Amino acid sequence: MRGLISEQEPGVLGVAAALRQAIPAVYQEDPLFMDLCAAFDEVIAPLVTAVDCFDAYLDPYLAPEDFLPWLADLVGCRGAVRQGAAAERAQIAAAVRDHALRGTPSGVREAAARAAGVPVEQVELDDPGGTRWSTVPGGADSGWPRTAPRVRVRVGEQDAQAARSAVRAAIEEAAGVHCAIAVDVAEAGAAPNRRARPQGARTYGGTSES
Repeated sequence: MRGLISEQEPGVLGVAAALRQAIPAVYQEDPLFMDLCAAFDEVIAPLVTAVDCFDAYLDPYLAPEDFLPWLADLVGCRGAVRQGAAAERAQIAAAVRDHALRGTPSGVREAAARAAGVPVEQVELDDPGGTRWSTVPGGADSGWPRTAPRVRVRVGEQDAQAARSAVRAAIEEAAGVHCAIAVDVAEAGAAPNRRARPQGARTYGGTSES
């Protein structure tokens, strides 16, 4: 895989098949021609190395950090890469599976857990569920409690504000725009805030947005 060539410790990248190995023996007796072959080998060595290791570029756990944004776009994770953290690499690796689980309870919990950097067991999803119908137009909208699904994430000693922002972005990606999902982020061991909130509100760390 490609990398930075240190100026303090210069070196020449090796190639699997040097040019001098493919030329006739009569040309190998010319020192100038052999020097030119060595120069060409040094120039094309990074390209050959990159092509030989291209499968590593497609592995989110091995790809260089500046290659991650392109890899994220390739699997539909636009905007997921910020600093090349391990959690972001894991998000890219699980992108195909996440697309299949998108909008499901398992998908929402896993997205929130990965964004907060906590195990899935520390994420709770309360969905009141239920259906309603009426033979009168508009009758199904009255007489029902306005509750919304709620995601609770218990984080450790990490930055709570950063966790709120990450969970918020992950939930908005994992749930449909028509879903009113409330999100609570609290420290591990703290009592969750279970106060009911109006439908259409999203709660992030104690502050709600309509």
